[in-house]
Amino acid sequence: MQPLDHSPGMMDLTTLVRDCTVSGVARRVLLLRSDLLPPRLSREHHLRLAHEALEPLTAADRARRYELTHGRIAISWRGEAPDRLRQALDGLAHLLLDAPLDAPAMPELARLFDLPKDGAALIAVANTPPPGNADDGGAGREPPPRPPLDLETLQLIETRLATANVARFARRRAVCRTGSTFTIAWETRFLHIEELMSTLCPGRNPYAEPWLFRRLTRMLDRRMLALLASPAELRQAGPFSLNLNVSGILSTEFLKFDAVLPSNLRGHTVLDLHPADVMGDIPSFRFAAAFARARGYRVMLRAITPPLLPLLDLPALDLDFVELRWAPTLAALDPAQMRAGTARWVLGRANDSEAVRWGMGVGIGLFQCEAAEPGAGLRRTRAAA
Repeated sequence: MQPLDHSPGMMDLTTLVRDCTVSGVARRVLLLRSDLLPPRLSREHHLRLAHEALEPLTAADRARRYELTHGRIAISWRGEAPDRLRQALDGLAHLLLDAPLDAPAMPELARLFDLPKDGAALIAVANTPPPGNADDGGAGREPPPRPPLDLETLQLIETRLATANVARFARRRAVCRTGSTFTIAWETRFLHIEELMSTLCPGRNPYAEPWLFRRLTRMLDRRMLALLASPAELRQAGPFSLNLNVSGILSTEFLKFDAVLPSNLRGHTVLDLHPADVMGDIPSFRFAAAFARARGYRVMLRAITPPLLPLLDLPALDLDFVELRWAPTLAALDPAQMRAGTARWVLGRANDSEAVRWGMGVGIGLFQCEAAEPGAGLRRTRAAA
């Protein structure tokens, strides 16, 4: 059995819970479980950013910070402090900009508790063994598989999405251009599906049924387009790209979005399409691409993996950009395989120096990366796409 956390921070937190339970005094507590972050997001600078994200809450009324074991941190305060809480959650969301599929959803990474009501739950979660801990009695066990989406569940999600505020699930990833420094060419705007599913319908695997997943993403396309059609979203926007399905380009929501797109973003907005969607209906793709280009958009095929490269006739698709996902196996790739007509290459998930070196070595000049620099010590500035 995993021993309880007897650190000074945990003892102080337990005292707080006991005092609130006895006196009825209300406190809010945010628990950051940084031990849930996967290896790619738990390097020293990631953890520093996660801890710094909580700083706004330390200025709340009667705020107190608790340093727990396994790198966990709790912060308690009196009252609501909605602005400070939103600042902290936004800072943590920034850390998850390029979250891999095994990253925790925000409600797992940062859990909010209300004392005294949630006191027992707070202590239980704070003492939960970290993933893979050898003392938890379950070392080596695979987590139980999540059941796939079914039509009934998807219809429930559609109902909940109709009134949900999807802005809280909106994320950005930078695409940087090489030069004397790395400059931001554009930012990819998308909805974080794992976090959205964890909130609206926890416990389901959205990827297991491809056709239902595609229906889900089409619905999310419409919500994202509606979100971006807000003048407040576009007023200060720089160049950006959107992950869309072909049907999203031909939707009513796209026409409404197109009608309010500022003139300075015409020619600088990229539409990212997935190969499964494109190759499933080439005629529809060609029509949608021509329709988009006539309005000044550029078209990119995203998420190309090394095994997929030989199967695609990229020159025939007449693309503006092709995103090749970084993997160490690319080091053995013959650059001659990268035939894309006049399209420019983007190296996706280029989050370390090895990826950047390989990309620059084969002539790639655009890199999709996390909030951190693509390669150590490189300064980024904003530039038009």
